[in-house]
Amino acid sequence: MSQMPDYYRSSDSYAEMLRDQQEGNFVPYINLFNQFADPDGPIIDIGCGVGTSTLLLRRNGFQAIGTDVSERFLPPEPNTYRVIDFQNAKELPSSEYSAVGAMNVIEHVERPRDFLAEMVRVVRPGGHIVLLSPNLTSPLVPIRILTDLLTKRTPYMGITRFSTACGLIAVNTWRSLRAELGWSVFETRPPALDTGIVGYDADAVYWANATEVRRFLESRGCEIRLFQKRGHSSLAKMLAYLLPGFAGQLCVVARKK
Repeated sequence: MSQMPDYYRSSDSYAEMLRDQQEGNFVPYINLFNQFADPDGPIIDIGCGVGTSTLLLRRNGFQAIGTDVSERFLPPEPNTYRVIDFQNAKELPSSEYSAVGAMNVIEHVERPRDFLAEMVRVVRPGGHIVLLSPNLTSPLVPIRILTDLLTKRTPYMGITRFSTACGLIAVNTWRSLRAELGWSVFETRPPALDTGIVGYDADAVYWANATEVRRFLESRGCEIRLFQKRGHSSLAKMLAYLLPGFAGQLCVVARKK
């Protein structure tokens, strides 16, 4: 999986896919900052890609700095955007920022524990960590894949076989259940780069699990301010309230004590 940084640094098609994203996709992420973050302090927007989320945060009054592993993605504005790998963000001081966030990033991180630890490190006491991503261990994920295959859409996560998608229902149910039982596996996966699919989380390398992310942040002295309670559909929202660890979206906001 060590090829991932090189993939992002060299892929023009991935950069183009990021540029094609609609600003509306970032509204839930921006709203979390509006709800929890201090607008008077500097914040870090991790994995900002071509910088759209950072720009929107700035429009909302935040002193946002965008970071990404790929210089190819970032706009040429060194005072606003920096090339930083947040698995080891040694360039950034500790306890400096009022908030740090990442949207649709952690599932692409090869060392998610290091990534989360660095997020906690750079935030000042009282500051917030904001995470919004797909909850890839949810049983809803293989249902989405099956729907894609049946309707001949680009299959999510680059999974192109019905048998794999069907089997994933049971596997993801077990992954979600074991996290609820207290296991923190931080399970990785080989990315499906050989499919030629750009985006759709085919390049995901971590089976992102909201419960183990929450538990890790708590172990680093953080107070959870928001856990799940978000979803794109009525079914997803209901699941996020009733069985939050099984929901299709990972939404965690934590406050560093």
